[in-house]
Amino acid sequence: MSEQTLYVSGHKSPDTDSICSAIAFANFKTQMGTSATPVCAGSANKETTFILNHFNVAHPQIVENWETFAPNGGDLFLIDHNESKQIIDGYKSMNVVGVVDHHRIGDFETDGPVYIHMEPVGCSGTIVANMYFDNNQEIPQTIAGLMLSAIISDTVLFRSPTCTPKDKATAEKLAPIAGVDIESYGLDMLKAGADVSDLTNDQIVRTDMKEFSEAGQTISIGQISVMDTTELLAKRDELVAALEALRSSNNYAASYIMITNILKESTDLLYSGDADAVVSKAFNTEVKDNGVFLENTMSRKKQIVPPILGAMK
Repeated sequence: MSEQTLYVSGHKSPDTDSICSAIAFANFKTQMGTSATPVCAGSANKETTFILNHFNVAHPQIVENWETFAPNGGDLFLIDHNESKQIIDGYKSMNVVGVVDHHRIGDFETDGPVYIHMEPVGCSGTIVANMYFDNNQEIPQTIAGLMLSAIISDTVLFRSPTCTPKDKATAEKLAPIAGVDIESYGLDMLKAGADVSDLTNDQIVRTDMKEFSEAGQTISIGQISVMDTTELLAKRDELVAALEALRSSNNYAASYIMITNILKESTDLLYSGDADAVVSKAFNTEVKDNGVFLENTMSRKKQIVPPILGAMK
């Protein structure tokens, strides 16, 4: 066993993959002989809370700043992210030893060589699950449930264009171990996460929010997925105002929120800031009332971030 504490963490504004894959990977490392502890950068959202309750798994400890949480340092594995602005604050006080991710390579730097495992799949949970398979490691039922849930979440029950055959095949192998039916459990899980009735406008625009930088400017892009967008779009002006408050308070060049319709597989993209030209160029369409409607669009990673950052160059 390693003498130094190994922590495994997902990104800020944690989503299901960020939390569930951190727990699963920490368990994998522990089973392989290196004791590891999962942590997270904030409270679980409704979807993730449903998952943790369903499989009776404790919420990981929340860490907002590494220098405060671990003043003596420790080893750190990053899961589901690699961009510096998405990492928990104070991470340079830690010894970053590895990254497991399925996103683009950002501006993350280390002092020395580290273990990196990145694949163009739909979910970090897919990568972690196959680490268990490839190393002939037994998967506890709860861990299988968490990894399956992460895949369902990130691929939106295989509807997202980021979903690959490997994601679906991995989910099908995990389902009998987890003891659930993929379709019925997946719909229940997504419905739990789609309940926005008690969220404030500020909470809505900050849902699953990530920061990105390009050409010396930083932007934020959040995403909220629902079964019906009518309720959210009815208060469009209020959400744009909340985006502007978010943008100005953080000095972002622009702030975006994807309002994604799970059933129709489409997204209304709202934004604040001087971004009309960027959005128009990114999606080759006219903008109206600080937003655009995008058919067949569900993936921030594949369909929103690349064109926006490209238009900012």
